[in-house]
Amino acid sequence: MSSPFFPVFVAGAGALALWIDARFPGLAPESFSRRVLAAVAAAIVLQAAPLFGGSAEAVYATVFAVVLPALVASLLTAVWLLRFLRDARAGA
Repeated sequence: MSSPFFPVFVAGAGALALWIDARFPGLAPESFSRRVLAAVAAAIVLQAAPLFGGSAEAVYATVFAVVLPALVASLLTAVWLLRFLRDARAGA
């Protein structure tokens, strides 16, 4: 039987990203190239996030102190890109 931790973790990170976007709408870069650059940087940080094993405390510290912010940043930049594409389509 699989654990529901990962899907719930990703859904929670997505909810945090949507909340940050709604709460701080001026945080999104104005230009498309800056949004793409932010998405690339967030993806690099997410890929480079270290995963510490060993004790349960080290695993939880890694997941919530390193992986969660990187995942939220990646999802937030995805929201920014989708919003830019939606606005570009509506303007055309």
